[in-house]
Amino acid sequence: MKAEQIRVLLADDHTMFRQGLGEMLQTDEGIEVVGQAENGAEAVSLARALAPDVVILDVEMPVMGAQEAMEKLLHLQPRPRIVVVTMHDDPSLVRQLLALGASAYLVKSASMNELLSAVHTAAENPEEGPYDENVVMVVPRETLRQVERGADLLSARELEILLFVARGLSNRQISRALHLSEATIKRHLANIYPRIGVSSRGEATRKALSEGWLSTRDVTDTGGPENRPPPPRGLTSTQERDQGGRP
Repeated sequence: MKAEQIRVLLADDHTMFRQGLGEMLQTDEGIEVVGQAENGAEAVSLARALAPDVVILDVEMPVMGAQEAMEKLLHLQPRPRIVVVTMHDDPSLVRQLLALGASAYLVKSASMNELLSAVHTAAENPEEGPYDENVVMVVPRETLRQVERGADLLSARELEILLFVARGLSNRQISRALHLSEATIKRHLANIYPRIGVSSRGEATRKALSEGWLSTRDVTDTGGPENRPPPPRGLTSTQERDQGGRP
């Protein structure tokens, strides 16, 4: 192995795709595939043992999803760079994973040259953050426009609060989920509404969905370790308002 080779770990639950991707990556003399994982938990375990420079991560995997796996991977030392490769081009998902610290986001229709470029860029720029100029995105143009619009208007925290609003959580429930005070949640919402041109929770939800900042899947998918619970069943909007104190 050459000293300058980039150590890559692959994580994808589709065996044929993962193995084929590994073989193609190995054709680049600057890359060494050091391991392969079929789920997020295995990816974290292997990354801890193998210390890869770059982890190529699928979004939908069993045992542990991409978001939880990313959070654990990015706490390792040395910290690997994360290149997300997935079939999903949902703007809200792109934004969410970039905000977590992904170095690149590519759809699976991307070319091998684009993937190789993303791996090299990620390895050579170790200090990138959300929306950093070094972040590589290979997604449909409209998806990229929606991601950029959302990033310009709202912070990652504001988008997170907006997601909980869309799921029907009261201010009190959001404050508990995010470990913030209700006053802080109200202040965030008071800032969000005029910025996106709305005056109510319902309008904010419709705006977020129509602009692609959130997807229907985001709003309805409340399962998994990376998602916090929805409001209790049987609670009407009036009861939630009484309990949570909405602006």
